[in-house]
Formats: sequence, C-alpha cells, structure tokens
Amino acid sequence: MKYGIVVDSGCDVTSLAPEVANKIDFSRAALKLDIGDKEFTDDFNLNIDEFMKEMYAYKGKTGSAAPSPQDWVNAYAKSDCVFAITITGTLSGSYSSAKTAVDLFKEQYPERRIHLIDSKSTGPEMTLIVRKLSEYMSQDLDFEEIVDRIEEYRKHTHLLFVLKSLDNLVKNGRLSKFQGSIAGILGIKLLGVATDEGELGLLHKCRGKMTAYDKAIEEMFLRQYKGGKMIISHCFAPDTAEYIASKVREQFPQCEIEIMPTSGLCSYYAEQGGILIGFEA
Repeated sequence: MKYGIVVDSGCDVTSLAPEVANKIDFSRAALKLDIGDKEFTDDFNLNIDEFMKEMYAYKGKTGSAAPSPQDWVNAYAKSDCVFAITITGTLSGSYSSAKTAVDLFKEQYPERRIHLIDSKSTGPEMTLIVRKLSEYMSQDLDFEEIVDRIEEYRKHTHLLFVLKSLDNLVKNGRLSKFQGSIAGILGIKLLGVATDEGELGLLHKCRGKMTAYDKAIEEMFLRQYKGGKMIISHCFAPDTAEYIASKVREQFPQCEIEIMPTSGLCSYYAEQGGILIGFEA
C-alpha cells in the first residue's frame, strides 16, 4: 500500500526528506495566482522571483483561486492511502474544494483510504504536519494509527508571522482596511498569529528594525516553545530568518530549525520581507 501526501500551495515545502522521498508520493494541488489577465500556477516549478516582480509592477487587480476538485482528485489518485492538507478553510476555498474531491475520490476508488486535514493555518505550520506525517509513514504504522497521531500532533503546533505590508490581504478580504492601514506606516511591522479557528489575529504593532522579530520569539516562549522543531519561511528575507534562528538557538542550542522560502501563495500574501514561523510546543 503506497502512502501519499497532498498539499495545496499554502504549504511552502517542495519535497520530502531524502530518506523517505522514494517511499511516499508527495503532490501539490496548486492554487492559481492572477495578475491582471495573466495566470500563474503555483506548482513546484513557479519562478517566484519573476512572479513577485510582475506583481509589484502591476497596479491593477490581483488575486488567487483555489484548486478545482478535479485537481485534488488527480493528486489523490496517485496513492492508495492519502493524507491531504489545506491552507485554513476560513481564508480560502481550497479546503471546500478538497473536501468535495474526497467524496469523488471515494466513489472512484472505494478500496482506498483518505484523510483530509484543514490545517487552520498556512506555510510552515503546514510543513510541520507534512514532516511529521512522513515520519509516521516511514514507521510502517497503519492508516488509522497515523490519523490518530497526526490529529494529536496538530494540537501542539503554532504559527506566528511578521509582515511589513498587508495590502494583498486587505485587497482580497482577508483582513479589514483598518487593520491594513496601520502596516507600513513609519516603519511599523505587524506581528500576528493563526488562531485556533484558523483566522489571522494581530498581536502587536512593532517599531524598530528587529523589534517585531524579538517580540515573535517572546511570543513563542509564551506559547510554551521548549526547543521542538521549528520552520521559518521567508519572502526574500533570508537574513531575517537566520537572525530569528540564531536567537532561538541561544536558548535551545540543540533545536531543529529549518529555513525555506515561501511558496508563491504565501509570497503573494506575506509580501516582500514577510516572515512566517511554525513551531512545536
């Protein structure tokens, strides 16, 4: 029985760890990113640098669109036992589409197994779930045991983010204009959190070059981070990601930290300089 993990492009990771990559199918049901009349498919081949340049050069309407149910079914069909993970259903239609696809998949392949997860989050918290799933799958656990373990694991993961701009989040109805208007003014950065309901909650307005990132680390400790796995995704801000990692290692020298660039979708919403931090607690 071949296991598979399917994510949408709210997840930043593009591949599994080498030791499990040949044992587990890994697929992305890609969202579409629209800049005027031009459509970008946010798959593993998207040139995010070029996409962002076009996005900032264009002054008209931009947006994103969820994968179709058939996109999800096509990805599910690669494996016998499937775990699918979506960006939070409160901010995207991706979960609804993936759920419709589960019913279609079960009709077409009644002998196969599938479990759908609304991450209630995005980016690196989704990646933590992917990493843990691949770990469980490599242990030859049965399907239901993996379901039970991953649902328990999800209770102990969190997401914080630091953004310089909220323009695209506001334009696409993910945040109010009032919340968006305070970002980018006089160097203000916004520190936020993915809530238990899967919404974006704003915690602090921070001034100063590194204040928001130091505050993010404080918030991690308040949320009981004790040196577990941590993933930092950045939108063209590798130095900032390394700064956060180095500060955390001062407290937990042996902690496992992975740094990666944001996907096209997370780059679109986090914008240049955005940082997302997923961590275990």
